[in-house]
Amino acid sequence: MPLDPRRSRVIKHYRVNTAISVLPALVVQGIFYTLVPFVLNRSPPKPMRTSAVSGAEYIHDVMYCGNPRRIQEILRMKLEVFQFLCIELESSTSLSASKFITIEEKVAIFLWTVARSASNRDTQERFQHSGETISRCFHEVLQAINSLVPKYIKLYSSVEIPTAITNNPQYYNFFNDCIGALDGTHIAVKIPESQQAAYRNRKGQLSQNVLACCDFDRLIFTYVLSGWEGSAHDGAVLEAAFEAGFTIPNGKYYLGDAGFPLTPWCIVPYRGVRYHLRE
Repeated sequence: MPLDPRRSRVIKHYRVNTAISVLPALVVQGIFYTLVPFVLNRSPPKPMRTSAVSGAEYIHDVMYCGNPRRIQEILRMKLEVFQFLCIELESSTSLSASKFITIEEKVAIFLWTVARSASNRDTQERFQHSGETISRCFHEVLQAINSLVPKYIKLYSSVEIPTAITNNPQYYNFFNDCIGALDGTHIAVKIPESQQAAYRNRKGQLSQNVLACCDFDRLIFTYVLSGWEGSAHDGAVLEAAFEAGFTIPNGKYYLGDAGFPLTPWCIVPYRGVRYHLRE
């Protein structure tokens, strides 16, 4: 009895295999006819950062315009401090000028971004560089500044009474063992939405709680601990600082505000007592 082609398993199997083998060719053909017109009709890329004033020219104009207030308003730094920072980074770190970008422009890119919370695109437009170049310059300067931390931020180690105390009769004999002041400050941050709860401080803003200590004579930072969430209490950040290597000489102490606990190494105001600002 002859086989019915409509009921033959061999013929059905052959037809299925044929359809499967043809399917990839149809997909490739569809993609080809879709992309070819787009590629052929697409215009060549056009330069975007084509301002007549380059980033180097802009910074040169800001530095030597004759008014030192201009650079301070733009970069939040005085001219002499900016020049010293550029020299120090070039001589003491691995930061160096590239073929098209000077040290001054790299530092200005970093300060512009930090001082203004500027986005990468805003900085591209101001300095007329690509996003990759802006990001690379920013991180180069950031790493260079971090390498200077051990040189300029050092814990207090002297056993002498600070001059600011010995020269003031209101403090001498009362604060002879005090070596400085410490406090926490909140720095605004941008955090992914999944982590924002921990970084939201008591004012409802996203921040990190940074602990900083300074001396009395030169009012310079002697210790900084950053990275803690904005919801962290000042006392918890101070405790973490001791675990991270923060030390206080025996018999010495710091002055702190009511956010810190009263301990032999941290003297805080009396609870419930109002003080005048000058006190």
